[in-house]
Formats: sequence, C-alpha cells, structure tokens
Amino acid sequence: MKRIAITYGGVPYSMGNTDLAVIKSRLLDSATTGTPFWLTVNSGEGSYQETDLLIAPGVPVAITGIDAD
Repeated sequence: MKRIAITYGGVPYSMGNTDLAVIKSRLLDSATTGTPFWLTVNSGEGSYQETDLLIAPGVPVAITGIDAD
C-alpha cells in the first residue's frame, strides 16, 4: 500500500508510505487493551499539514488502503 485513507470524526485524513497491516494492528491493540495513542496523519489536500489524532477505544476510525496504481 502506498497510501492509507483515514476517516476520523467524519473528517478525511491520509498517511503515506505506511503498511496497512501495521496500522490495523495498532488500532486493534488500542481497542483491546484500552490504551490510547497518538496517530500522526496528513490533513488537507496538495499541501499537507501534519496532524495528530487521539486513538482510543470507542473512537470511530475507518481506514482504507489505496493501491499504488
């Protein structure tokens, strides 16, 4: 996966050069252990701004792998 699309609180974000399986594992770990963490993502289009999202149990997050093609 070249990019990952993330929806958090209904707002779209993205991550580049990231392994989808690694992000899924981190999200699952947080949900099962109850341990929150900060996930650094990109916000905006064209000129991205680095943004930190607080990932915690009960916070709705959707992720989609975007193919390199």
